[in-house]
Amino acid sequence: MSSDGDRLMTVSKSTAPAVCSDRDTLLGLLFERAFRCHPDPMFRLASGAMSRYYFNCKLVTLDPKGASLVGRLMFERLRGLDVKGVGGLTLGADPIAVATAIASEAAGEPIPAFIVRKEPKGHGTSQWIEGPLAEGAPVAVVDDVVTTGGSTEKALDILMKLGHPIRKVMALVDRNEGGREALRRRGFELESLYHIDDFTTLWNASRPRTV
Repeated sequence: MSSDGDRLMTVSKSTAPAVCSDRDTLLGLLFERAFRCHPDPMFRLASGAMSRYYFNCKLVTLDPKGASLVGRLMFERLRGLDVKGVGGLTLGADPIAVATAIASEAAGEPIPAFIVRKEPKGHGTSQWIEGPLAEGAPVAVVDDVVTTGGSTEKALDILMKLGHPIRKVMALVDRNEGGREALRRRGFELESLYHIDDFTTLWNASRPRTV
Protein backbone atom coordinates (compact mmCIF):
# COMPACT_ATOMS: atom_id res chain seq x y z
CA MET A 1 0.00 0.00 0.00
CA SER A 2 1.22 3.52 -0.72
CA SER A 3 2.17 6.05 1.96
CA ASP A 4 -0.44 7.97 3.95
CA GLY A 5 0.02 11.03 1.76
CA ASP A 6 -0.82 9.11 -1.42
CA ARG A 7 -3.43 6.70 -0.13
CA LEU A 8 -6.75 6.36 -1.88
CA MET A 9 -9.53 5.21 0.38
CA THR A 10 -10.37 1.53 -0.13
CA VAL A 11 -11.87 0.16 3.05
CA SER A 12 -12.27 -3.36 4.32
CA LYS A 13 -15.71 -4.52 5.31
CA SER A 14 -14.71 -4.43 8.96
CA THR A 15 -14.77 -0.61 8.92
CA ALA A 16 -18.32 -0.35 7.56
CA PRO A 17 -21.10 0.81 9.88
CA ALA A 18 -23.17 -1.69 11.81
CA VAL A 19 -25.91 -3.19 9.68
CA CYS A 20 -29.24 -2.34 11.29
CA SER A 21 -31.31 -0.85 8.48
CA ASP A 22 -31.48 -0.57 4.70
CA ARG A 23 -30.05 2.93 4.96
CA ASP A 24 -27.06 1.79 7.01
CA THR A 25 -26.45 -1.18 4.73
CA LEU A 26 -26.50 1.03 1.63
CA LEU A 27 -24.19 3.55 3.29
CA GLY A 28 -21.73 0.74 3.96
CA LEU A 29 -21.83 -0.40 0.32
CA LEU A 30 -21.36 3.12 -1.01
CA PHE A 31 -18.50 3.78 1.39
CA GLU A 32 -16.72 0.53 0.53
CA ARG A 33 -17.26 0.50 -3.23
CA ALA A 34 -18.15 3.96 -4.51
CA PHE A 35 -16.30 6.47 -2.33
CA ARG A 36 -12.69 7.55 -2.78
CA CYS A 37 -10.81 10.07 -0.68
CA HIS A 38 -7.35 11.60 -0.91
CA PRO A 39 -5.58 14.14 1.34
CA ASP A 40 -5.16 16.45 -1.66
CA PRO A 41 -7.72 17.55 -4.29
CA MET A 42 -6.79 15.15 -7.08
CA PHE A 43 -10.22 14.18 -8.49
CA ARG A 44 -11.63 16.27 -11.35
CA LEU A 45 -15.42 16.51 -11.16
CA ALA A 46 -17.92 16.94 -13.99
CA SER A 47 -18.08 20.64 -13.08
CA GLY A 48 -14.32 20.93 -13.75
CA ALA A 49 -13.50 21.56 -10.09
CA MET A 50 -10.88 19.51 -8.25
CA SER A 51 -11.90 17.66 -5.09
CA ARG A 52 -10.52 15.40 -2.37
CA TYR A 53 -13.58 13.19 -2.74
CA TYR A 54 -14.97 11.13 -5.59
CA PHE A 55 -18.06 8.97 -5.94
CA ASN A 56 -18.76 6.32 -8.56
CA CYS A 57 -22.21 5.30 -7.37
CA LYS A 58 -22.82 3.06 -10.39
CA LEU A 59 -20.60 0.46 -8.71
CA VAL A 60 -23.45 0.16 -6.20
CA THR A 61 -26.58 1.14 -8.12
CA LEU A 62 -25.82 -1.48 -10.80
CA ASP A 63 -25.09 -4.16 -8.20
CA PRO A 64 -28.03 -6.49 -7.40
CA LYS A 65 -27.95 -5.88 -3.65
CA GLY A 66 -27.22 -2.18 -4.02
CA ALA A 67 -29.99 -1.70 -6.57
CA SER A 68 -32.48 -3.46 -4.32
CA LEU A 69 -31.61 -1.18 -1.40
CA VAL A 70 -31.65 1.96 -3.53
CA GLY A 71 -35.03 1.05 -4.99
CA ARG A 72 -36.67 0.43 -1.62
CA LEU A 73 -35.26 3.56 0.00
CA MET A 74 -36.16 5.83 -2.90
CA PHE A 75 -39.65 4.38 -3.33
CA GLU A 76 -40.43 4.86 0.37
CA ARG A 77 -39.93 8.59 -0.17
CA LEU A 78 -42.45 8.61 -3.02
CA ARG A 79 -45.29 6.85 -1.22
CA GLY A 80 -48.43 8.93 -1.06
CA LEU A 81 -47.27 11.40 -3.70
CA ASP A 82 -49.00 11.87 -7.02
CA VAL A 83 -46.00 10.61 -8.99
CA LYS A 84 -46.47 8.89 -12.35
CA GLY A 85 -42.83 8.62 -13.35
CA VAL A 86 -39.34 8.57 -11.84
CA GLY A 87 -36.13 9.38 -13.68
CA GLY A 88 -33.43 11.90 -14.38
CA LEU A 89 -30.55 12.85 -16.63
CA THR A 90 -28.69 9.88 -18.07
CA LEU A 91 -26.43 8.17 -16.92
CA GLY A 92 -26.24 8.39 -13.15
CA ALA A 93 -30.01 8.54 -12.66
CA ASP A 94 -30.84 5.57 -14.89
CA PRO A 95 -30.18 2.62 -12.53
CA ILE A 96 -31.76 4.54 -9.64
CA ALA A 97 -34.94 5.13 -11.63
CA VAL A 98 -35.19 1.49 -12.71
CA ALA A 99 -34.53 0.20 -9.19
CA THR A 100 -37.24 2.52 -7.84
CA ALA A 101 -39.70 1.40 -10.49
CA ILE A 102 -39.07 -2.27 -9.64
CA ALA A 103 -39.52 -1.57 -5.92
CA SER A 104 -42.77 0.25 -6.63
CA GLU A 105 -44.12 -2.71 -8.60
CA ALA A 106 -43.16 -5.08 -5.78
CA ALA A 107 -45.12 -2.85 -3.38
CA GLY A 108 -48.18 -2.86 -5.62
CA GLU A 109 -47.87 0.85 -6.46
CA PRO A 110 -46.11 0.83 -9.86
CA ILE A 111 -44.28 3.98 -10.95
CA PRO A 112 -42.71 3.81 -14.44
CA ALA A 113 -39.08 4.77 -14.92
CA PHE A 114 -37.90 7.17 -17.61
CA ILE A 115 -34.59 8.51 -18.92
CA VAL A 116 -33.84 12.14 -19.81
CA ARG A 117 -31.43 12.27 -22.71
CA LYS A 118 -28.56 14.79 -22.70
CA GLU A 119 -29.40 15.62 -26.30
CA PRO A 120 -32.58 14.89 -28.27
CA LYS A 121 -32.55 11.69 -30.26
CA GLY A 122 -30.90 12.37 -33.61
CA HIS A 123 -33.42 10.39 -35.63
CA GLY A 124 -37.04 9.28 -35.58
CA THR A 125 -39.11 11.44 -33.19
CA SER A 126 -36.12 13.50 -31.89
CA GLN A 127 -37.43 12.92 -28.38
CA TRP A 128 -35.79 13.97 -25.13
CA ILE A 129 -37.44 11.32 -22.95
CA GLU A 130 -37.08 7.53 -23.16
CA GLY A 131 -39.56 5.27 -21.40
CA PRO A 132 -43.32 4.92 -20.82
CA LEU A 133 -43.88 8.42 -19.43
CA ALA A 134 -47.36 9.73 -20.19
CA GLU A 135 -47.74 13.25 -21.55
CA GLY A 136 -47.99 15.76 -18.72
CA ALA A 137 -47.43 13.12 -16.02
CA PRO A 138 -46.16 14.41 -12.65
CA VAL A 139 -42.67 13.11 -11.92
CA ALA A 140 -39.93 12.65 -9.36
CA VAL A 141 -36.44 13.58 -10.53
CA VAL A 142 -33.50 11.53 -9.20
CA ASP A 143 -29.72 11.71 -9.43
CA ASP A 144 -26.85 9.80 -7.90
CA VAL A 145 -24.60 12.63 -6.70
CA VAL A 146 -25.39 16.35 -6.53
CA THR A 147 -22.46 18.75 -6.54
CA THR A 148 -23.38 22.05 -8.21
CA GLY A 149 -26.78 20.70 -9.25
CA GLY A 150 -26.15 21.20 -12.97
CA SER A 151 -27.24 17.73 -14.11
CA THR A 152 -30.36 17.82 -11.98
CA GLU A 153 -31.24 21.30 -13.21
CA LYS A 154 -30.89 20.21 -16.84
CA ALA A 155 -33.30 17.31 -16.25
CA LEU A 156 -35.73 19.66 -14.51
CA ASP A 157 -35.57 22.18 -17.35
CA ILE A 158 -36.30 19.56 -20.00
CA LEU A 159 -39.15 17.98 -18.06
CA MET A 160 -40.80 21.30 -17.22
CA LYS A 161 -40.50 22.45 -20.84
CA LEU A 162 -42.32 19.26 -21.84
CA GLY A 163 -45.09 19.99 -19.35
CA HIS A 164 -44.28 17.57 -16.51
CA PRO A 165 -45.03 18.85 -12.97
CA ILE A 166 -42.16 18.11 -10.57
CA ARG A 167 -43.31 16.48 -7.33
CA LYS A 168 -39.95 15.65 -5.73
CA VAL A 169 -36.19 15.97 -6.36
CA MET A 170 -33.99 13.28 -4.80
CA ALA A 171 -30.37 12.15 -4.82
CA LEU A 172 -28.30 9.46 -3.19
CA VAL A 173 -25.55 11.86 -2.08
CA ASP A 174 -25.38 15.62 -1.59
CA ARG A 175 -21.74 16.75 -1.68
CA ASN A 176 -22.70 20.04 0.04
CA GLU A 177 -21.04 22.11 -2.70
CA GLY A 178 -23.85 24.44 -3.64
CA GLY A 179 -26.22 22.15 -5.51
CA ARG A 180 -28.90 22.13 -2.82
CA GLU A 181 -28.88 25.93 -2.66
CA ALA A 182 -28.98 26.26 -6.47
CA LEU A 183 -32.03 24.00 -6.64
CA ARG A 184 -33.70 25.87 -3.77
CA ARG A 185 -33.30 29.12 -5.67
CA ARG A 186 -35.26 27.46 -8.47
CA GLY A 187 -38.00 26.50 -6.02
CA PHE A 188 -37.02 22.86 -5.54
CA GLU A 189 -36.03 21.25 -2.23
CA LEU A 190 -33.46 18.50 -2.63
CA GLU A 191 -33.96 15.36 -0.55
CA SER A 192 -30.82 13.22 -0.31
CA LEU A 193 -30.29 9.89 1.38
CA TYR A 194 -26.78 10.93 2.45
CA HIS A 195 -24.51 13.95 2.80
CA ILE A 196 -20.76 14.10 2.30
CA ASP A 197 -20.36 14.24 6.10
CA ASP A 198 -21.71 10.68 6.35
CA PHE A 199 -18.69 9.52 4.34
CA THR A 200 -16.01 11.77 5.78
CA THR A 201 -17.02 10.63 9.28
CA LEU A 202 -16.41 7.02 8.26
CA TRP A 203 -13.19 8.01 6.47
CA ASN A 204 -11.84 9.74 9.57
CA ALA A 205 -12.84 6.81 11.78
CA SER A 206 -11.03 4.37 9.49
CA ARG A 207 -7.69 6.18 9.52
CA PRO A 208 -4.92 4.91 11.83
CA ARG A 209 -4.79 6.79 15.11
CA THR A 210 -1.52 8.49 15.97
CA VAL A 211 -0.19 8.59 19.51
